[in-house]
Amino acid sequence: MDGGAGTVQGIFDFESGNADGIENWRREREAFLASVREAWGLPVGRRVRVMLTGIDRELEGLLELARHPAAVDRRLPLDLRIAGMTFASVEIERCRVIS
Repeated sequence: MDGGAGTVQGIFDFESGNADGIENWRREREAFLASVREAWGLPVGRRVRVMLTGIDRELEGLLELARHPAAVDRRLPLDLRIAGMTFASVEIERCRVIS
């Protein structure tokens, strides 16, 4: 995930002595991804096969956020990435989770 202006980043607190800092960050990140999955109905963070408009072959790999959305708002397209290829959620014709 890039460090763009729309990036949402958790805070590491090393000075408080909280040994669960990294685990808390992971939980916050997973909760955020869950809200993205629910709002857009896309399996972000999972291995998928995706067919995009204008491309005559499927892409396969881990579906990632190329940039964190400024807000969890389905009306806004997501910037996504699979295997280094970036695309918008509105370009997806079909998407299915693979094992």
